Amino acid sequence: MAQNAAEQLTVEQTNEAAQIAQPKQQPIHTPVPTTLPNKITWSKFEKVLVSGCSLVLTCMMIMLVATKISVTNTQHQLQNVNANITKVGSSNTSTRQVINELTSQSHLEKVAQKMA
Repeated sequence: MAQNAAEQLTVEQTNEAAQIAQPKQQPIHTPVPTTLPNKITWSKFEKVLVSGCSLVLTCMMIMLVATKISVTNTQHQLQNVNANITKVGSSNTSTRQVINELTSQSHLEKVAQKMA
C-alpha cells in the first residue's frame, strides 16, 4: 500500500510537470502581422515631370482667368457701344422727323405767307 501511494505521488508530479512544460494553445485565427510599406523615392525624371506639369497647369489656370477677365471687359465695351449706337439712332430719328416737319408742304406755305 505504501508503494501504491508513492507511485501515485510521482505520477501526479510528472503530470503536473508535463502540464507546465506544455506550450500554451494557439488561437485558431492568428493575426497577420502588418508591415509598413517601404517609402518609394522619386527619380529625377519623375520630379522634373511633376514639376513641369504643375508649372504648365498653373500657367494655364492663370491664362484662363486672364482670358475670362478680358472677355468680360470686352462685353462691357460692346454694351457701351451698343448703347451709344441706340442713342445716336434715336437722335437721328428725331432729327429726321424735325427735318421732315420743316420741309413739309404746310410748313413751307406758312413760312412763305409770313415773308410775303
